[in-house]
Amino acid sequence: MQVQLQRPPELLAGYTARPDRYDELCQRIGSVVVVRPHWRDFFHGVAAMPPEELSARRAALRRQVHENGITYNVYADPRGFQRPWELDLLPFMLPASEWAQIEAAVIQRATLFNHILADLYGEQRLLQEGLIPPALIYGHSGFLRPLVGAKQPGDLFLHLYAADLARSPDGRWWVVADRTQAPSGAGYALENRSVLARALPELYRATGVQPLVPFFERFRDNLAALAPAGALGDDEDPLIVVLTPGPYNETYFEHAFLAREMGFPLVEGQDLTVRDEAVFLRTLDGLQRVHVILRRVDDIWCDPLELREDSALGVAGLVAAVRAGKVTVANALGSGILETGALLGYLPHLCEAMLGQKLRMPSVATWWCGEPAARDYALQHLRELVVKPAYPKLGAGPVFCRDLPEAELAALAARIAARPFDFVAQEMVNISQAPVLAVDGEAPGERSADGRRSADFPGCSMVARNVALRVFVAAGADGFRVLPGGLTRVASGSDMRIVSMQQGGSSKDAWVLSPTAVERPPQHIVPGQLAPPPGGLRRLGLSSRVAENFFWLGRYSERADAAARLGRETLARLGGLAGGAAAAPVLQGGRPERVSQAAAAADPALAALLGLCRRLAILPAEAPVEAGAARAPVPIAAGTLAGALFDPDCSGSVVANLRVVLGLAAQVRDRLSPDSWRIYNRLSDFAAAPVQALALGDALHRLDESLLSLVTLSGFVIESMPRDAGWRFLSIGRRIERLQFLAAALSALLTAPSAEALQALLAVTDGDLRYRSRHARGLAPLPVAELVMLDADNPRALRYQLESLVEHLRLLPEGDVLAEPLTQQLETLQALSLCDCLIVDAAGRAAGGAAEHARCADLHDFLSQTWACGNRLADALSHRYFTHLDARSRATASS
Repeated sequence: MQVQLQRPPELLAGYTARPDRYDELCQRIGSVVVVRPHWRDFFHGVAAMPPEELSARRAALRRQVHENGITYNVYADPRGFQRPWELDLLPFMLPASEWAQIEAAVIQRATLFNHILADLYGEQRLLQEGLIPPALIYGHSGFLRPLVGAKQPGDLFLHLYAADLARSPDGRWWVVADRTQAPSGAGYALENRSVLARALPELYRATGVQPLVPFFERFRDNLAALAPAGALGDDEDPLIVVLTPGPYNETYFEHAFLAREMGFPLVEGQDLTVRDEAVFLRTLDGLQRVHVILRRVDDIWCDPLELREDSALGVAGLVAAVRAGKVTVANALGSGILETGALLGYLPHLCEAMLGQKLRMPSVATWWCGEPAARDYALQHLRELVVKPAYPKLGAGPVFCRDLPEAELAALAARIAARPFDFVAQEMVNISQAPVLAVDGEAPGERSADGRRSADFPGCSMVARNVALRVFVAAGADGFRVLPGGLTRVASGSDMRIVSMQQGGSSKDAWVLSPTAVERPPQHIVPGQLAPPPGGLRRLGLSSRVAENFFWLGRYSERADAAARLGRETLARLGGLAGGAAAAPVLQGGRPERVSQAAAAADPALAALLGLCRRLAILPAEAPVEAGAARAPVPIAAGTLAGALFDPDCSGSVVANLRVVLGLAAQVRDRLSPDSWRIYNRLSDFAAAPVQALALGDALHRLDESLLSLVTLSGFVIESMPRDAGWRFLSIGRRIERLQFLAAALSALLTAPSAEALQALLAVTDGDLRYRSRHARGLAPLPVAELVMLDADNPRALRYQLESLVEHLRLLPEGDVLAEPLTQQLETLQALSLCDCLIVDAAGRAAGGAAEHARCADLHDFLSQTWACGNRLADALSHRYFTHLDARSRATASS
C-alpha cells in the first residue's frame, strides 16, 4: 500500500508501507494510513525542513562520520579498514512502554543464559537430566572442555550480552540470534548517538531521548569489581585491558573507541604474557599485572596452548590463568556455546525449569535437526524454512529454501538426512521495515547489483528498508541493566532479507523515548566522553608494541613530509617553475616532458635533486655502469616524477608513506584524541592514488595540500599531545628520519658548485624565509651551511636533530648508552664548524690539492656517518625496547 499523508509529497515519494511487513513509521486505521504516535513530533519536524536543509544535514552527518574516522571493515572491500561507517539521518524510534517490555525480556534472557553457562561449566545437571541434549553441547567447538570447573567471580559468566531482535508482521518482537562471547556494536551505538545528536540537535532535545552514557559508565565501573580476590594491594587500582584481534578486524574502530572512552589500554595478544598463572602487560617499565580482560577476540582464538594452536591473536597460558582464578575474562571463555541456533528451541522449557518463569520474548521458531522429530518436520516443510549451520566451524550462511530450484532443494534435504546434527531449520519471518532518508536517490548502504548507488527517487525522500535491532545488556552488582536503545541495522536494499553490516548494510541510532518528554540535561544533549571513574584512572607504562608503533608513526610521517618537499622542488624545476634558465623544460604539447642531458648538465642542482629522489626511493635507482665508463644523465619526464610521487607501489612515494602513516595511526588509535585523529583522517584524502595522471599544476597543488596537513599534524603533536612515552618515541622517530634526510640533502646539495643548489637546499629544508630574514644580500655558501647544519635553534637543522635525540634518549631507561654515538657526532660537527673545510666545501671551490681533497672527504664522511648513525640508533631501539613477533594471519570469526 502506498502511504498517503498530507505533507510534502517529495518526502514520501518513494515510501511504500508493505502489507506483509510491520511498518515502524506508519499504521493503518481503517482505510487511512497515519504516522504512529511516537513518530509524529519527529516526523513533522523533519517534514518541515526544506529539501536542501535535509540534504545539508545529511552531508554534515557524513562529514562528521568521516572526520571521526568511524569505520567498519568489510572483508574483500577494496577500501579496507578505511571503509566509512554508514549512518542514516533518521533514527529508529521506540516508545517508553514498548521499551519496558523489551528491557524486561532481554534481562530475563541474560539471566537465563548466565545460569546455563554456570551449569554447563559446573555441575552439568542440564545435560544429566536431558534438558539439553549432550550431543548438542559436546559436538560444538564452542564448548571449551579445558574450562569445565573453572570458577568465575560471583558465578558471573556474561558481563556483556547482546540480543538480535526483529519484529514480525503482527508487531511482536522475536529474538533472532544471541551474542554471548564478544558482542560488537555497543561502541558504534554510542558514536551513532553523538553524531546524530549533532546533526539534529533541536529534534533530539525536543523528543526526550533516554541517554546512553550512564550505561557505559556503569559498565566500566563494574568491570573494576571483577578483579580476582586477593590480587590487589592496599590502595591499588585494578588493571583492566581491552583485548583486540588488531586493526584488520572489522570492528577495530569500536575496540579503540571503547578503550579510549573507558580509559583502558587497548592490547593485542603479543602485549600480554603469562607468568606463574598470572597475566602481565609488557611495558617499557617492566611487567604489570593484569586483573581483568575485556576481550574482543572470539573464544577459540584466545589461547594457542589449549584452544587453537595456530592462533596468533591470543595469549599462551590464558586458560591456565583463568582456571587458577588469577585473571577475569569478560565475557568468560566458553560463553560462545550459547550462540548456536540449535539451542533456541530448548529455551522455553529451560526458562521454566531454571527461573520458574515463562520466556518473555520467544525466539524465532527453530528446530535442531539432531532431534529425530525436528529433523522429520524440517524435511517435510523444507520449502517454507531457512536452513542454517548448527556449528560455527561449518562456516555456511543461511539458505532460504523457497528460492532453491528443486534439484538444489533435494540435495540440501539429502545433506540434512545424512548429517542432521549439523543443521538448524528456522521459520522464515518477514521482519519490519523503517524509513531511511534518501537524498538524490542515494540511501545509506544502498547499492545495486553492480555496486553503484541507485537513483530511483531524485531529491529528498523516505524509502522503506528492513531493520533489526541489537540490544545490549551489562551485568553489575545490582543485576543486569539494558542500554536504552542499541544498534539498529538496516538492509542495504529494498529486497534484502538479511540485515548484515558485512553485506553492505547501514545503521540507525535507536531513540528510546522517555516516559515523559522532558528536556535532557545539558551534558547529554550532545554525548561526549564518559565521566572519569570515582577512583581516577591508573597511569600505565607504554607497552612495547605501542611504543614501536609510535616510533614508526613518527618516522613515516617525516618520510612523507620529506618526499613531498623534495618532490615539490624537483617537480617545479623539471617544469621550469623554479631555478634558473638552464632548468627550463622541453615542452611537447604544452606539457613539460623531458629534461635533456644538456639541461641536466647545465643545472647541477636539478641533477642532485634527482639523485636525492633515487636515494629516497621516489625514483628507481640507476642501473650500474661498467668500471671506467662515463654515466650519461638519464632524461626524466615531469610526468614520470609526478606519477612516482603518487604511486602507492613506489616505496618512497608520498602516497605509500601516507598509507603507512594511516595504518600506524590506526594501531594506536585508542591513544589519540578525537581532534588528533581527525587530522590523521584528513590525510586519507591524499593517501589515495590519483585516478588519472596529474598535470604539473595539479601535482604541485596536491603536494602543497599534503604538506599542509602534515604540518598541521606536526603542530598538533607539539602543542596538544601529552609528553608521555608515546610522544617521546614518536618524536625520536621523527628526529631520526629528519636527521637522515638532512644528511642526504646536505651531501647532495651543499657541496654542489652553484647558487641553484643552495636555493634548492633551502627549499627542501623549509629554510628560505628564515635565511632571507637574516641575509638580505642574497645566497652565500657559509650562511646556508650555518643555518641548515649548525643552527641549534632551527628545528630543521642537523645540529637540532642531534641535540634533540640526545635529550630524548637520556630520558629513556639505559638511554645514555644509546645517546653516546650521537654525542660523538655533535663533537665532530663542532670540529667541522671551527675549521675552514666546511667553508671550502660549501663554497664549491675546485679541489686542486691534496689538502682540499682531504677537507672534502671530511665533510662527506661526517654526513655519511650521520646517516649510518640513524640506522644504528633505530636498530638499537628495536633491540632494547620493542617486541618483534612473526606476522601471522589476523583473520577471525566475529559476531
